[in-house]
Amino acid sequence: MTSAEQKELQKLYGSFAGGLTDDDLERTIAGSERIMRGPAGLLLTQAGLDESTSKPFTLLDNACGTGPIVAHLQDHIDRKVLLESKVICADFNENLVNILKRRATKYGWTNVEAAVVDAQRSDFLEESFTHVTLNFAMHVIPKPEAVLADTMRILKPGGVLAFSTWHRDTKGWTPDMRSCFKALPFDAPMPDPVPMAIHGKLQWTDPKGIEEELKAYGFDNVQVKTVPQVVRVNSAEDYLYSYRMMKDWMVNTYWSEESKRKAQDILDEHIVNHLKEKYNGEGWDLSWTAILATCLKPGSRKGGLEL
Repeated sequence: MTSAEQKELQKLYGSFAGGLTDDDLERTIAGSERIMRGPAGLLLTQAGLDESTSKPFTLLDNACGTGPIVAHLQDHIDRKVLLESKVICADFNENLVNILKRRATKYGWTNVEAAVVDAQRSDFLEESFTHVTLNFAMHVIPKPEAVLADTMRILKPGGVLAFSTWHRDTKGWTPDMRSCFKALPFDAPMPDPVPMAIHGKLQWTDPKGIEEELKAYGFDNVQVKTVPQVVRVNSAEDYLYSYRMMKDWMVNTYWSEESKRKAQDILDEHIVNHLKEKYNGEGWDLSWTAILATCLKPGSRKGGLEL
C-alpha cells in the first residue's frame, strides 16, 4: 500500500463517528459490536479475562473504538472484581473517545475512564497495567512496532498483551463491494486483494509474522490463533450503512476524478439496488478470518494487583 493510500484511510478513521445523533450513535455502535464483539470476547478469554476471573486487574484498552472490549468485560466479569479493577479506554480518535464516554455514562459502567491517547507513544507511567488490549488495530496503526515497545514499558512484569487483527486472506465486506463496482457502467477500480495490512507491513496480518514480531520484542508465552467468524448482514441498506467508510476508502483512493463525478448522487442507490437483486432482497452472511494474539511481559510482579 502506498503512502497516499495509507493517508486516505487514516483520514477516514480520524473523522469516523463525528457529529452523530443519538439514533445514529446507537446504530453505529450496534454495527461495530456485530463485527467486533465476538472476537473481543474470544480475545479476552485467551488473555485470561472472562467469567472465571476472580482477581482485580488494571487494563488499558488501546485503540478502543466504540468499546467492544470494555462492553464485554462489563457483561461478563463479576461486579465485585470490577469494583476493585480499573479500565482505561484510549483512542487517537477523539470522536470515538467521546462515544465511549457516552456509553459508559448511559450504561453505568464500573471503573471505566476514557482518554485520547496515541498507542504508539503513550504518557502512562512504567509498569502501570496488568493487561493491554488492542482490538483490530495493529494492522492499521502506522507503527505497530512502536506499540509493542510502549506496551512493554507500561505493562507490569508478567502482564498480558492481547490483540486481534484481520488475517491477510479474510474476505469480509470486499466481495460484495467488488461486485457492486463491477456492475457500474464506468471504470470503478478496486484492488484485488484489498490489503488487510493498512500500513503495508504484511507480517501483521500473518500468524507466523505476528509470532515472530512478538518474540523479537522480548515477549514470552506467545500464543497466536486463527479464528473464522461469520457476520450477518440484514439487508442491502444495512450493508451500505455498515461499510460506508470502506466504500469511501475505495472511491477516494482508487477512482479517477471522472469516475467520482459519474458516481456522484447515484452510487449509494446503485449499491443498494445491486445487492437487493444479488440476494433476492434478503440478508446474507459475510465470512471473516481473525487473528488473536496474546503474550506476556517477562518477569513476575512484586506487589500491586495480581493477574
